[in-house]
Amino acid sequence: MLRGLDAAASGMIANQARQDALTNNLANVNTPGYKSDNSTFRTFPELLLERIRDTNSGVAGLPALPGPKQVVGRISHGVYNQELVPNFIQGDITETGKVLDVALVDEGLPTVEVDGKQVQPRMFFAIHKPGENGELQTYYTRSGNWSMNAQGQLTTIEGYPVLDINNRPINLRALLGDAPLNKSNLQLTPGGQLIAPGNPNAAPVQLGIYRVNNPAANLVKEADTAFRYSGNGAPTLYNPMIDSSIVVKQGYVERSNVDAGRTMIDLMTVLRSYESNQRVLQAYDMTLQKLNEVGKI
Repeated sequence: MLRGLDAAASGMIANQARQDALTNNLANVNTPGYKSDNSTFRTFPELLLERIRDTNSGVAGLPALPGPKQVVGRISHGVYNQELVPNFIQGDITETGKVLDVALVDEGLPTVEVDGKQVQPRMFFAIHKPGENGELQTYYTRSGNWSMNAQGQLTTIEGYPVLDINNRPINLRALLGDAPLNKSNLQLTPGGQLIAPGNPNAAPVQLGIYRVNNPAANLVKEADTAFRYSGNGAPTLYNPMIDSSIVVKQGYVERSNVDAGRTMIDLMTVLRSYESNQRVLQAYDMTLQKLNEVGKI
């Protein structure tokens, strides 16, 4: 009976974790570049049950003969929330008209084979973000709603510097010179190169854009829109002279890929599953109470 208590309780805990993931997805439905999290469940290892005191020999008056134990069946001890897997499907590309809004369009990338499976590579912008030890580390993001800070650096909405192909922060003020920041004075080519027509002496700056062949396996979400690379080697630096299968668009952003309607349905399903496990737990509790009452008599 106590095994049933454990199974019901584990189901409630797993559903609570999934509800947290779905709620966070809904909270970021309007966050540019956000990738929804999918919660994956896994069962605990099953146990094999055997009858160890089988006294039934099949003949009246005769004890059970020695022999192999009789297998009753298998029993599961419940489930647990194994991990959160980001969904890297590209979100809708929406026009904003803002000079520092940038979107990556990479649906044209061909699939690659990884461990016998076809996976879709994705492109990412490189940013600097403090790591666990407080030192700046390179992270990757699809969020392109950028701004310029007081030092003239190109930054994400959270204030993290956007990097060029040399892994250095991009200084927009040095690129623009005395020219004001607008679409006439700062332009972005489809290959990801920033140019300043109003400052002919400034050299173009190439955005640091990287290709990750298997993002679901090699990227770890450290913030809502920032990912840390955990695979072997390093992501591949994008070269617009070689690869023309992606387009970098100025004045656009990639919206969150959260499907609000689907997420609401999943939340209702999780709630019903949680309530079902809760009722099982209550039924076991009532049964144990009755057993205690019988013992008192």
